[in-house]
Amino acid sequence: MSNSLAFKSLLGLGGVSAVTGAAIGIPKLLSDDKREEHLISDLIKVKNPEKRLISSKEVGDSAWKKAWEVYRNENKLASKGKDAFQLLDWNDPILGDISVSDEANKGLIDICFENSGKRSSLDSQLYRDVLKYCTRDTKISDLIRDAGKTVLIKGGDSNQWKKAWERYRLAHQGSGTDPWTIDKFSENKSKADQPASEDFQNKCVERLERASISDVKLIDEVTKWCTVEGK
Repeated sequence: MSNSLAFKSLLGLGGVSAVTGAAIGIPKLLSDDKREEHLISDLIKVKNPEKRLISSKEVGDSAWKKAWEVYRNENKLASKGKDAFQLLDWNDPILGDISVSDEANKGLIDICFENSGKRSSLDSQLYRDVLKYCTRDTKISDLIRDAGKTVLIKGGDSNQWKKAWERYRLAHQGSGTDPWTIDKFSENKSKADQPASEDFQNKCVERLERASISDVKLIDEVTKWCTVEGK
């Protein structure tokens, strides 16, 4: 997958050169030398844009719960002091079931924040571990925000949702198409000044949460129909 493809699709969203280091706050693109050390947080932004460091510090956050599940599965045979991050409260090998519904370990969250601020090389074990245990998938909503746009939130500004629905309606009113198969679209496609339906909002939110960052067509659709107009 070409990660830069989806980023290039955002160039028209606000004049942002999203494929350059400057676009994400890095003075210049990092060297291709895998042995050269940089901040791990910068390395992830440039070298693995399909991933994002988890920003929440809540043990109940779904991204941390998933990361904790991965960590335990990958280290379940490790004795104390032998797990990847040598967590202080890591116990002996795990014999029971591991579930994504379990709350994350605060020690994992703390060490992830600490390690992401360290300098490391691309080919180091530390970098690979941070990438594996401290990140989540990049979402379409992340790319759109990076380009300076504001995504709509379900239950948010009803007027902005109405405008978004109107853009979708007008785009397909005369074509006979309904790419997102919105409930009762055929009945409502000729009705102006209508509030956005719950189904339309749900489909926006679901698409914004997708990790399909190479799907240029989908990114373009979501940008047109699921963002605040002019922002």
